[in-house]
Amino acid sequence: MKRLSILAITLFTVTVLSAQAQQVQVEKVDVKDIKFDTQPTPQFQAGNVKSKNIPNPKDWLEVEVEFEAKANEREAVIPELLFRYYVAIEAKDKSTKVLTGDVTHVSVVSGEEYYSAVYIAPQTLGTITGDFRRFQTGAVKAVAVEVFFNGVSKGGQSSGPSGRWWEAGQTQAGVLSREKTPFALLWIDRYAEVKSGD
Repeated sequence: MKRLSILAITLFTVTVLSAQAQQVQVEKVDVKDIKFDTQPTPQFQAGNVKSKNIPNPKDWLEVEVEFEAKANEREAVIPELLFRYYVAIEAKDKSTKVLTGDVTHVSVVSGEEYYSAVYIAPQTLGTITGDFRRFQTGAVKAVAVEVFFNGVSKGGQSSGPSGRWWEAGQTQAGVLSREKTPFALLWIDRYAEVKSGD
């Protein structure tokens, strides 16, 4: 019996050490480009319902980044990467409002290229700029994204001034993951998978 207990403890220890040795470590995340533009609210068709005319679909702001994660092993699957976005928009009173939001991408394969996208709703844009009809991308002063693995920054990119400009003032929520927008059903194969509930 004593021999069986020692064997079980030894086997458990070897299993734990082996699992720790195989744990994925993210070295860095290269964010290659930040692009932003307006997207009108998409219009969908459905069967068995009457079609409704929407003469002027409202503008959303879409922010998209291309990225590649590099782990300690090529083709290792990274369980989660948290992307924190910041978007600085000039308000109607000429002040700058910085909106932020997170999206967590899951099952990211090391060495493969992916895209991540977030959106700002028309109502939020209108509240800031005062124009609820059309959003002008010239009102965007800067965009940044930071990428975290297990709470540690592993990369990022900024289209604005050098340094961490988003820390200079107050931020407010307003950046939405694709899954919280009408764009969730579009371009599914283009974007990295998002954690449920994000």
